[in-house]
Amino acid sequence: MLYLTGIIVSVYLLILLLAKPQKTTADKILTAWQFLATIHLVYLYLFVTDQYKAVPGLLGWELAFPFIHGPFLYLYTLYLTNQQKHKYRWIWHFLPFLVTYLIWIPVLIRSPEQKLYTYEHGVPGYKGVIVGQTIAIIASGVGYVIAALILLKRHRRNIAGQFSNTGKITLNWLRYLIGGIGVIWFFVTFYLTAQSLYISVSLFIFFLGFFGVRQEGIFNRRAAGQHPPPDGSPGPLNEAPPQQVTALLLKSTAPGKVKYEKSTLTEEDAVLIHEGLVHLMQETLLFKNAELTLGDVAEQLDTHPGNLSQVINSRIGKSFYDYINGLRVEEFKKMMAHPQNQNYTLLSLAFECGFNSKSSFNRNFKKFTGQSPSDHLKSRDTD
Repeated sequence: MLYLTGIIVSVYLLILLLAKPQKTTADKILTAWQFLATIHLVYLYLFVTDQYKAVPGLLGWELAFPFIHGPFLYLYTLYLTNQQKHKYRWIWHFLPFLVTYLIWIPVLIRSPEQKLYTYEHGVPGYKGVIVGQTIAIIASGVGYVIAALILLKRHRRNIAGQFSNTGKITLNWLRYLIGGIGVIWFFVTFYLTAQSLYISVSLFIFFLGFFGVRQEGIFNRRAAGQHPPPDGSPGPLNEAPPQQVTALLLKSTAPGKVKYEKSTLTEEDAVLIHEGLVHLMQETLLFKNAELTLGDVAEQLDTHPGNLSQVINSRIGKSFYDYINGLRVEEFKKMMAHPQNQNYTLLSLAFECGFNSKSSFNRNFKKFTGQSPSDHLKSRDTD
């Protein structure tokens, strides 16, 4: 019954994914992955409980399933973070999956009785194929885990140029999950027992489905104002293809290294945008909006997000994320020093300044001051 629970939970999560409204492309990829992973889990269940002998006709079709998880992991991460460039190149990722079936055709076309005999006594002449397939599975797993982690690292850099609070979109859960699947592949290398493998895969599928159901689209929210783009600049982020979004964000997240070679922004316009930005933040305290994005600020300044990003990077020397959170930290220090705020907790003041979580507040405060909020308060009281 313990083993059967994994399948029941997997089917339940699959139903939730199918019922999820307004599914993004990433959601659809995850749903397909969850469906195939559930089938793979059923096969593992049959082998763990020794029930495969009752359904010998199904044997052989599970041999290629290990080759689907790496590509699906990579593609899900790719589309969730909007870093896809070529729409149909995903097909090539599943070539090993298809080739495996071609290799095993002599086994697949056998009768159920012959398949069962083959599984219990081995396949003559296929020893080298089995060794090669095992190596290929391990290489596929390791390769796709590394590729997915690289995508997530790039994603964290991207969102720093676009959002002022990144707590819900850093995808830390996916990073931990990728690490988990990496561990599974590592143990497969040392011939993990069928029971341990089944439990590991069950847990992976559970967490994948659970967090996948809860995950919202990241760049499908209003991230940019509805402004016509300046000459030579890309269109608004929410109207541009995802690859253009990523390209723009990558340009805007490396202060001091970006050359803005194709930018048509003049020095005079850059000065005006900079002055307008400083004035806007001082007069309206717009940074107190916890959901503030680069597009929101650009809309207030009646400029294109790409130009605003360039000004923040080149003239202030920060990403949008660091710029806004630096202002929040300074505002917090002012509020903390005011006598009328002494009865409020540090966290309530932090929320008032635009932070949306305790961890984000503590991390950014220490980043800009070199102290924790409580240490800063103690040092201020002793002065």
